[in-house]
Amino acid sequence: MEKQTKTTYILVGLSAFFVILHNVFYELFKIEEAVFFILIFIFAISFVVSVIYNTISYFKKGKPKDLWRLGFLGLLGLLGLVATPGFFGFFGFFGFFGARS
Repeated sequence: MEKQTKTTYILVGLSAFFVILHNVFYELFKIEEAVFFILIFIFAISFVVSVIYNTISYFKKGKPKDLWRLGFLGLLGLLGLVATPGFFGFFGFFGFFGARS
């Protein structure tokens, strides 16, 4: 997996990790803390910027060649069926499978 694609997966993973950590701290201590919330926001925005950058870079330079692997993030859209309707937008990542050559 190329570095750009791996970075995108790491950013979405860190966002999910800090969402879980934020919720665990809230359940344990019953107080809203800002540190994890800010980290969630930073990693989520970085994830979006990374996807946009990778897509533009793919159309201009043809790299990363494994951009199609971002299509697997579309599986997160299934969480929208179970947990949160906000995850439905992840189904759009299935479109990256069209970048497979």
